[in-house]
Amino acid sequence: HVCRLLGPRLSPLLFIRPSFWPHISGDPMSGGVLRTPRQVPVPPLNPQSLKAAQALTLNDEVAQILNGLKLEKSFFMDRIKQEPLQELAPPCPPELSNGDMSDNLKAQRRRDNLMRSQRRRGTVLGMGGMGPTATLHGTGNLGNTGKLCQKTALDFDIYLNEAVMPVLAQALDALCRQLTRMGMQGNDLDPKVRARFNPLTWLAQQLLRRHPKCARTPRRHLLYKNFKDWSDYEKGRREMLRLREEVHEVFAHFVLRGGVAFETMWDVVISIDDTFKLEGQLKGSVELERALKGIGVTKDWLHRFQPGVSWSFDEFWYHFGNTVMKNDLVPYSLILRGLARRQQEQQEAKDWQEKLALAETERQVEEEQKRQRIQQYSVLYEQLMADPQILAMMNEGKILTGDDVRPGDIGYEFEIPPHGRHIQLLADFLVLAGIEGAKLKDNVSACSSLPPTAPSASKTTGLLRSAAKAQHLEGAEGERYWDDDLAGAWTTLQRVHRVELCDGVVDGAVLQQVLVPPIGFNLLRGKVEYELERKEEDGGNTIDELAGFLDQQKTGEKPSMEQLAIRLGMTMSRLEWLHKLFESFLEPEVPGGPAPCCMYPEMPASLNKEQVRALVKEVEPTLSAAQFDARYKRIDQDHSGMIEFDEFAHWIHSSDVQIAGNATMKMNFEELAHRYQEPLDLIMYLHSCFQDQLPDGCVDNYPDDPVGLPKQEAIFLAGILTPGFDQEEFAANFELVDDGSRQSGYCDFDEFVELLDFGELPAEIRNRYESMEN
Repeated sequence: HVCRLLGPRLSPLLFIRPSFWPHISGDPMSGGVLRTPRQVPVPPLNPQSLKAAQALTLNDEVAQILNGLKLEKSFFMDRIKQEPLQELAPPCPPELSNGDMSDNLKAQRRRDNLMRSQRRRGTVLGMGGMGPTATLHGTGNLGNTGKLCQKTALDFDIYLNEAVMPVLAQALDALCRQLTRMGMQGNDLDPKVRARFNPLTWLAQQLLRRHPKCARTPRRHLLYKNFKDWSDYEKGRREMLRLREEVHEVFAHFVLRGGVAFETMWDVVISIDDTFKLEGQLKGSVELERALKGIGVTKDWLHRFQPGVSWSFDEFWYHFGNTVMKNDLVPYSLILRGLARRQQEQQEAKDWQEKLALAETERQVEEEQKRQRIQQYSVLYEQLMADPQILAMMNEGKILTGDDVRPGDIGYEFEIPPHGRHIQLLADFLVLAGIEGAKLKDNVSACSSLPPTAPSASKTTGLLRSAAKAQHLEGAEGERYWDDDLAGAWTTLQRVHRVELCDGVVDGAVLQQVLVPPIGFNLLRGKVEYELERKEEDGGNTIDELAGFLDQQKTGEKPSMEQLAIRLGMTMSRLEWLHKLFESFLEPEVPGGPAPCCMYPEMPASLNKEQVRALVKEVEPTLSAAQFDARYKRIDQDHSGMIEFDEFAHWIHSSDVQIAGNATMKMNFEELAHRYQEPLDLIMYLHSCFQDQLPDGCVDNYPDDPVGLPKQEAIFLAGILTPGFDQEEFAANFELVDDGSRQSGYCDFDEFVELLDFGELPAEIRNRYESMEN
């Protein structure tokens, strides 16, 4: 009756094939039975009991419907299309098929190559691209309705079985029972009721009443939850197989000598789980562990599951993919949650990189300000050291109190006049040191070229005890006086140097401490800034504690494994694998002794240059000897000749470790000497040699206006300075420097120094300049 009455209209309305409907065998009016496509009988209706009890209760009929339909997982799986899963099935690799490559594998590799080329062009954005998509694979643009509809069409059968099938099956069964009741009542049924009965309207009402949103009983909630869970795992199964290319990228991180060792396979699975944020669903799977350990495989394949055997990705994917196909491993909802977490982490990493870039910009601005201050202080330092009043305080024991002491007064011979050029120089020094109180009240800096003015009549108290007299000195108009502001600013320097009496009086002992050479001025300014902050907070660390803090900042602490993984964007599984690889190259202190271990970060071990060379060959076998030496020199910042694990991890993570410096920001000579731990006189001698090698008429005003030296001239000069140098290695290092150089084919002085091997300098040159430093 259902097929005859509703078939032509129901099929296009509900997007479901007629073969899915329950059908009737026999005559329902004469006791016929309802049957599902699997021929599962439904208990027949009893007309006598219907009349006696005025129809069964609703709950009993629901129980009969559910028991008769048997809406179990087998019902769900029988109606799922197998074609999408068969297309995603992994082909058998050559290692398991006597070396023959199947047509399926060839087609799969063609698809992989096409996918990689599209990914490079940016036309495909899947999980690897981390795009905010409605689907995970094959589309990264919500506006691209064609791809979205194609992905939706692929899994439309799952949607029908989750959202439509359990509701429709119950509604059709109930409709058949209603028709049976109406037939049993015969002439007893009101003709008007029979005339008003519309099967489509009745079926629509049943679909609305049985919608999962309207489910109110635990039994129906459990029914719809089961269908939702089955659909979730089925979509997850297909999605994991569609992520083949992304899994391949994870697999490639563990490749050594063209393959991955059998004993490392579980590390690959852990890394896949961590990469897709699957919350341990894969690494906790017993089925996957058995498949990758070869439990239950045929004898012909047992030789592939032995330690030392190297697997290709095709072989790994064959076992991994077949296990995913046969078992419910990962639900689709978990993959979506993992994608959301990856997008969040990617955004956090992007924000972190932006903060680092901003911090780097601020650092460069600060460095430029420091250099400008050093330039200003260099000029001021020469003027201070040439001023006779300043020299009198430093060498003759005179002091500056601010008192206007006249000839004949007691202590006149020990006093420095409270006005004059030396006062302006000291005021300039205090402002440059960062003490704002030394500026003039009209906001004109003491370093300004504008003419300073004498203090007003109100400044007659405090540390300047006789300033009122000084205002009326002949010839003193327009000069800066040692007033309360300058005396108060000087007390800051006295506190920095822990003077017992901080009274604003300038004497030779404090002058000799504060008038440091230009190279130490930034350190002095840093101490002043700290003292001002401490004073502003009314408490805090002492200068000794500050020194300890600076020492701690200088030494630094090693980041933990978790912090290192976050900084490098690695999974913990891969970082631990690199750590095991690093440990395997450690040599015992005593031949034949126990194998050493690296307890990073508390007690990190280190490798020498030759050990690192052997280790890097395992990961980057194509790296030439010259490239290795150049990169090693760049990584070994402290020139200790040893590499610790975090430095090695940074090396492996970076695909472009260059030895070139910053082309826009040049270190001065003092910084170069500190960078290479060499005497300043030796750096200056090298610069004079560099200048002599330039063409006639060229002057190298390094670091402000550097001039580059051509490559051949640099090689010639290196041969003179270091007779034993390797010209081929120098040329290879020059190419690396040239990639980030200011001028292609040329090297500036700092780049030439970086290329130079100080260990090859002649002994007489090194001894001469080391003795000069001593």
